[in-house]
Formats: sequence, C-alpha cells, structure tokens
Amino acid sequence: MAQKKLEQILEGTEVKRLIDELGPHIDSRVDFTYDPEYVKGREDVCAVKRMAENGSSYGFDTVYLVWKDTEGVIKSRKLVDSRYTKDYLHIREITESQEQIIIKVGSNGDYSGHPGDQVYEISKKELGIK
Repeated sequence: MAQKKLEQILEGTEVKRLIDELGPHIDSRVDFTYDPEYVKGREDVCAVKRMAENGSSYGFDTVYLVWKDTEGVIKSRKLVDSRYTKDYLHIREITESQEQIIIKVGSNGDYSGHPGDQVYEISKKELGIK
C-alpha cells in the first residue's frame, strides 16, 4: 500500500480548532467540540459534532463534514444543527462508496419527541477528493 502524503492527513487537533473557530458559541465555559469521526481507512475526511449551550436552559448541536482536498486545503461544510429542536445529535456512521461520502446523523428526539436519522450523501468530485 502506498504511503499517504503527509499534507493529506487531517489531524484531529486541526479539525477541532477549525470547528471551534467556525462553530456557534453561546458560553465558552460549556461549548465543546467532540473528537472527529473518520471514514474508515481514510485520514482526510471526517465528521465532527459541536455542542453550544448556555449551561442551564438552552443548547444545540451542529454536525460538520471536514476534509482535505487533493491540494491539501482544509474545507468544511455544516450538515445539520438542532438549533430549533434542541435535540442531541449523534454521528451514527461515516462511510464511503466509490463516488460518495455518506454521513448518517441521528437524533433520539430528546426534546422534540421526533427521533430519526438523516443521511447526507456528498459526491467526492464535489468535495475535490478521490
């Protein structure tokens, strides 16, 4: 197996730092970015969840896709947030097919009473990855 170019590796610390900067902020004492979840066998594509809350009565989660394109540029895309439902979101799975990155995000309906999963399929070509 060929060794990956170092610039294509997306380190967890750089992912968290990016999402800490880009993501929503309510109270810096309790806002939190979780560790990224990578596509199995890849080090250049991951999903990450950020929690923003006030520490007592309001908060929500946001899930992002983060990747390095073939030029080594870090990019991100917000997939979903629970700003209005206040439900906790969970990255259930991040996988790939030959042409797409597939992210399954779920909610247990903690506050809205409407549990369910959403599936996001984004073409590798659109992301600029192979």
